[in-house]
Amino acid sequence: MLKSLKWQEGLVLSINVEAGVHTIAQMRNNHLLEVFNVFREDDNWKDIDLNSVDLLFTIFVSIKNIKQIFSCVVSSDSVVPNARPAEKLMLSAIFGSPGDTGAKLIELSENYSNIGARMIKDFLSPDVDLALIHRYELCGMVGDSGKIILRIKNYRETGVNWDPSKEFLFPGIRRPTS
Repeated sequence: MLKSLKWQEGLVLSINVEAGVHTIAQMRNNHLLEVFNVFREDDNWKDIDLNSVDLLFTIFVSIKNIKQIFSCVVSSDSVVPNARPAEKLMLSAIFGSPGDTGAKLIELSENYSNIGARMIKDFLSPDVDLALIHRYELCGMVGDSGKIILRIKNYRETGVNWDPSKEFLFPGIRRPTS
């Protein structure tokens, strides 16, 4: 576990998922964290090019609240950082009265913020827009390290990459299948 950690765009970190399971993440623009679909038994990340590794998810994080999930900073001598453009399409939650929740699909601003974002599609429907809801991440800040670890563990166990927070916005939504 790292004692202190400040946001540094491009910094690559190892996540200790559980004993004998690590994955890798990279800090991107405006507190976006990319988590990759690559796993190791230890923190040895030698000869990994993140440009050729699939992303599991990209989420906004509060680094001070989740720093305990990181086991080490990964040297740029070991790993080639991801240089692909960070994901700009995200789901923006709509909170209304009970039964009147959902999300819209937005494109983040130039500064990778939901402030000033361009709306792509308003009020997504699980009946019509299920693929979009499954594909894109919520743009809210994640400050609970347990939720991140649980999501990674669930993916490893089931092959399904799913944010259960979407179930609050879309009650009764069908989860993706592996």
